[in-house]
Amino acid sequence: MADRIVFHNTRTDFKNRYDVSTSADGNENAGITDAFARLLRCESGNKVLHYRISLNDEDIMKFLEKNTDIDMLTFFVFVMMHELVHIHRFSRGEADFEKVCYDEEIVVDNLTRLFLAKTPPAGREKVFRLLDKLTPPPLYNHRTIFETGGSFDAYL
Repeated sequence: MADRIVFHNTRTDFKNRYDVSTSADGNENAGITDAFARLLRCESGNKVLHYRISLNDEDIMKFLEKNTDIDMLTFFVFVMMHELVHIHRFSRGEADFEKVCYDEEIVVDNLTRLFLAKTPPAGREKVFRLLDKLTPPPLYNHRTIFETGGSFDAYL
C-alpha cells in the first residue's frame, strides 16, 4: 500500500529498488535503537543496486503495545512511506545520501504526511496526533536520526 501511495504522488516505480528486512530475518542492522527503520544503500562499485529498509520490528511492536489507540497497518504504512520517500529523493538526486542533513528528515516527514492526506488510510489522524505528541519529537532530535558509514537512520 505504501509504495502505491508514493508511486501515485511521485510517479516513481519502486520495482526492484528496495527490499525490507527485520530482526526476524537475522539482519544485524534491524535491532538498532532509537529508530523505527534504517535505510541502507546496497552498492556494487559506484552503482547503487537497491536500498534496504531495515525495520526495527522490536521497537515498532513495543511502540504499538504502548499506544493501543493506533492500528498496526496504518502505522506501518506511515513508516514504509517515510522510507520510500527517502528512496525516491535519493534516487532522483533531490537529496544526497552521503550528506544527509537535518532538513531532509523534515522534508520527508512533511511529504509523507501530505501523501497520506491525499490518500488517507483509516486511522491516519490518530497516528499523526500521537507522533505530534512525542516529547521531544524524535524527528527533530538530530542525535538519534543520523549515523555515518553507509546508512541513514530515520526515527520518523
